[in-house]
Amino acid sequence: MLTKISSKIHFIGGMLSLIVITNIVLTIYLNKKQEGDSYIINIAGRQRMLSQKITKEIFYIKSSENFDFQNLNEDIEAFEKNLYILIEGNKKLGVYKPPNKDIKNKLDLVLALWKPFKEKILQLEKDIKGVKKDKEVMMNKFDDILKISDKVVKKMVKYKLPGSYIDLSGRQRMLSQRMGLYLVRYIDTFSQSYYYTYYKAMKMYDRTIQSFINDKTVKEKKELYKSVSSNYEYWKKFKLYINNLIAKETKIDINMTYIHNNNTKLLKTMDEAVWLYTDYSREKTNFIKNFLYISGVLALFIIFFTYFTARALERHMENFVKRARELSTIDPVTQNTPLMVDMCGEDELKEASNHINKFADRVKSAFEHSSEALKRAEFAAKELQNIADNIEVALDELGVKERDNFGKNIDDTEDIAIESAENLIQVSKMIQKLKNNLSEIINSYQEK
Repeated sequence: MLTKISSKIHFIGGMLSLIVITNIVLTIYLNKKQEGDSYIINIAGRQRMLSQKITKEIFYIKSSENFDFQNLNEDIEAFEKNLYILIEGNKKLGVYKPPNKDIKNKLDLVLALWKPFKEKILQLEKDIKGVKKDKEVMMNKFDDILKISDKVVKKMVKYKLPGSYIDLSGRQRMLSQRMGLYLVRYIDTFSQSYYYTYYKAMKMYDRTIQSFINDKTVKEKKELYKSVSSNYEYWKKFKLYINNLIAKETKIDINMTYIHNNNTKLLKTMDEAVWLYTDYSREKTNFIKNFLYISGVLALFIIFFTYFTARALERHMENFVKRARELSTIDPVTQNTPLMVDMCGEDELKEASNHINKFADRVKSAFEHSSEALKRAEFAAKELQNIADNIEVALDELGVKERDNFGKNIDDTEDIAIESAENLIQVSKMIQKLKNNLSEIINSYQEK
């Protein structure tokens, strides 16, 4: 309970100072946080773009003849760097650590998706670089097998073999080109229909060369059999090389499928993290608004409290001055009622009233005692005078002649009594003067 004027002033000043200082500090703090939020949301939003750009780059490189991995590597480095900044924070950049558990868990999930995603991308980069060389070699090998197959046809024509041999041998040249065409299409698109066409051509070529190498007629022709044998040995190595290339391409295809599927998961999870940061920033903005509303209400409360406190203090001061004015007009000697100022209002006014009341009681008591002493002095002087007169009469009646010393003593006693009475009268006048001075002080205070 605030009962002192100083306490009320300190309370009002303290509350207003607290509200102002808190508003300033909180506004500065949250403004810095808002700046950090904008930067963080920008980084998190950029992560979504980078995840899509990385996927686009790897698909573009895979489907084109351009094997420039610089942009891809820069995007991978940027994504990983930004992700660790978001997770661990960076004081230099003004990026704080995840502010709540939900954001922390979501970023950890993004990191868990990113690690295998990055491994697949780097593996694809390595495999695509290796396959590029294999593709160049493959096309040369298809040209070589075409030339070897053409030699076999020419040898069969030279030895005038039946038309069925010439037809099958000629078909081998067509099959070598058909295999090359559909294998390239399959590698570029991973379409199963292209692979099926390639596979049929490959099996047909393989059966034909197998039939030639085991044919008695061909074996009888040494130069022809030598060409067929050369064709057959090259074909075995070529088929092994092609199968190895298809295995590499299949691995690339599997990894590309993984990238395609998990890219969506990575994007979705990163997008959820961005929205969590956005919600967190929105909550802080709402907190600022709510705090400002509450501060405004508290400020209004302090204003009303200040107004009503000032009004009450003004009333108490008016009552205090009014009662003090009345007290200044009271004669402490003739006044029968107690000399008191009302004990109401704040503690300081109560204390001042108490001191004034005590002082008024002392003044009244002084007047009463001085008046009583004056009456007693006057009475004592009269009694002494009567006693002196009676002694004079008695001495005359006794016929005492020599009484100079006795008379002198009587005169001295009368003088003492008279002087005491005069002193008491002087004291009474001093007390009256004190009362007048006190009245002037009170009147001077009222005028101020």
